[in-house]
Amino acid sequence: MPNVIGRKSNDEEPEASAPSTPDDIQVHTHRLFGLNLDAQDAVREFALHDIDDQEGIEQKRIQMHDTFTQLYAEVADFTEQLMGEDFDIAYLRERIQQADENTREQLENALKELQVQAQRNLADIWMARVLSWLHQAAASSGPFVATEHEDKKRSASRLMATVMTMIEKPFAAVPRRTDGTQKLRRVALGNMAHRLLSQSGLSDQKELAEIEGKNKVAEAEFHDEFLNELISLESTFRQAFNPFDELVWKDILGAYIYEQATDLYNEAIAALEKTQAGETMLPTIRAWKQNTAGLCEVYIAMTYNDIADAQMRAGNLEDASKLYMEASEAYGRAGKLFAEVPQLQSNVQQSQRDRDHKKAQSLFCKAEASVKELSALLRVDNKAEAMVVLGEIFRDLRKAEKLSQTRELTAALKENLRIFAFVEEKLKNGGDNTSGIIDQIELAKGIRKEGLIQSVSKAMDHARTSLGEDASEALEEIREALSSLGILLSLEEEDEEVANLRNRVLALLANAKYVIQFQLSSQLEPGVKFIMSRILENLHADEASTYYKIIGENDKAEELTDMGKLALATAYASEAQAFIRQSEQWAFRTQLERSGVFKRIESQEESLELANDEELVDRALRSHDSTGERLKHGVASFEAAAHELDSVKKKAIRKKNSVDDQVKQLQGVVMKLKGDISRIEAAKSDFLAEFHSKKGDSTKARRYFTQATDLLREAVGNYTVAAQVFQQLGDLQTAQAVDSKARTTDLLARVSWENGQRIANNQPPTYKGDTELAALYLGGTGSE
Repeated sequence: MPNVIGRKSNDEEPEASAPSTPDDIQVHTHRLFGLNLDAQDAVREFALHDIDDQEGIEQKRIQMHDTFTQLYAEVADFTEQLMGEDFDIAYLRERIQQADENTREQLENALKELQVQAQRNLADIWMARVLSWLHQAAASSGPFVATEHEDKKRSASRLMATVMTMIEKPFAAVPRRTDGTQKLRRVALGNMAHRLLSQSGLSDQKELAEIEGKNKVAEAEFHDEFLNELISLESTFRQAFNPFDELVWKDILGAYIYEQATDLYNEAIAALEKTQAGETMLPTIRAWKQNTAGLCEVYIAMTYNDIADAQMRAGNLEDASKLYMEASEAYGRAGKLFAEVPQLQSNVQQSQRDRDHKKAQSLFCKAEASVKELSALLRVDNKAEAMVVLGEIFRDLRKAEKLSQTRELTAALKENLRIFAFVEEKLKNGGDNTSGIIDQIELAKGIRKEGLIQSVSKAMDHARTSLGEDASEALEEIREALSSLGILLSLEEEDEEVANLRNRVLALLANAKYVIQFQLSSQLEPGVKFIMSRILENLHADEASTYYKIIGENDKAEELTDMGKLALATAYASEAQAFIRQSEQWAFRTQLERSGVFKRIESQEESLELANDEELVDRALRSHDSTGERLKHGVASFEAAAHELDSVKKKAIRKKNSVDDQVKQLQGVVMKLKGDISRIEAAKSDFLAEFHSKKGDSTKARRYFTQATDLLREAVGNYTVAAQVFQQLGDLQTAQAVDSKARTTDLLARVSWENGQRIANNQPPTYKGDTELAALYLGGTGSE
């Protein structure tokens, strides 16, 4: 199957080439990169699998859904890990209670902003978990098999339990207009009301039926409205992956959600028919049910069409013909369902047009598949059977010409009819020699081929012109080129000229998607969605680069590869910055935890025993560890960003983007962060030293003070190196700030050493006040 590029070999595999990191540090960008790449491959492998291998294609479909399930679960987990508003909100509320009137207003405004951000993050997490559930739910039943997969149903139920549990928190999740949480809250409350009334024994069956019916409507609306908006938004964000830009995963999900909505509306109708409220509600609900039933068939048709397109472009004409006919029949069923609702007449007309066009494509592919048989019969001079096959070709082409709805297909059909009219005339009047007829067929096919090539090339020229001004318009023009290219690939054996044209189209397609994704990234705020968008930039750029290499445009290929690396480096750096911001918050939180431990100890009248305060101390120690883990995560992510940046090859791009300086800057930042890690570890040792000192265990206290001294001196060394790097780069402000941190940390090291000496001389150590603790935990001002 030469016309679609699969996953690259190990030598060519796209790289999220981060250096090795400690086993306990997982850089999420690296994992998201791998999962997106897996999703890209899974879509491609499913769409191009042999449709006659039902077991195999079903395995590929499930694999595709499983990959997306993992991807969205990772997105949800990553977003959840980055949330840090709860502590800030609690802290601000406490500050507001103690603030004067002037300060209170500022704090209250800050609190409102944090609450809005927290709700936005919850919505993002929830919608990612909904998408994870939806792929597992869709995996449980598909369009190619009658049976359901019980293991996938159970897996989907577990994921839905998490989705339902989250809605106890007050937030809204609105992809465009519909709040999905509101729909599910109605379902949950309705179920509870139904159960309570049933248990009371005081309700009649009509009352229970009305609650059940309204509940089913709410659940149907969750599928019909919210899930439709959600997958539409996601497909727009992700663009699409090859083969040839199909969105088969979206269409399968669409078929699933509308099938579920239809079943739920049917259950609602059955319940409401028993109630008085049903008299007013049922006409509307029946109309909704007809709409969702019709849309289910539309999305089934689109699924078959997506796979048919991929098969046609791969030259599998018989499979493509079967699939286009399946799509045509599904559109026909959709039209009949829409026809029962007067308000859906526009849907009826569109479904009829789609039905006719898909049938035309099916007949066209069938006719083309018969051409090889015709040529073989002519070569052996079997005129009688050749006339029979020719008659079948004519019948299919004439039917298709009447049904075709697009300029490209109609033109191809007319050209085919002209060619085969000539063949028919020659067979009837050309005597015994058939070799000349075969030569004429080949000549006509060559002319037809040149016409299609010119059509594709013309669309490509327009697309190149538009790409720099409006990438979205260029994408539409490229899709026009793909329509003609698809016909060309179905008509001709892929020779060097056609292969080159195909690769040129796909190179420009991926390039356009890269540009669109780049523009989208520039509009996003830092966060997981921004990181995902940068990863998709990289994948689109890498795909374009692959095709540009094949067609010999190595300079363009190298440029796109490097631009993809810049995008991925930005994603790594964005993740690092998120964890560094968290580490600052956690450092402050840890300082408060430490103070709380000693306030608790000082307030106790009984003798100090470690066991009495074990839980409090353990919590403070975990807080130190959490701060350090976030700093280490920042280091790992910044190192990955530096590694990705340094792999940029083109000198012009390195110079334009100041890559060398950026790499050095990141190296300085990493050294500074390693100093912060040592300082936080020293703070942990200092905390334990003070605790054991107050407990009366001088041996342990001295050991921990010594440990803190060593760690602080290590931090000073890292800060000093970092300051020198910034100095060399001419970033004097940062160099001065880090140097100031080094001097402050050196003073802390001296104090720690002196405390160890005081204990050795049986003198009490000097415990730190608020200023010293701020220096120890926040590095002075904590503003670097």
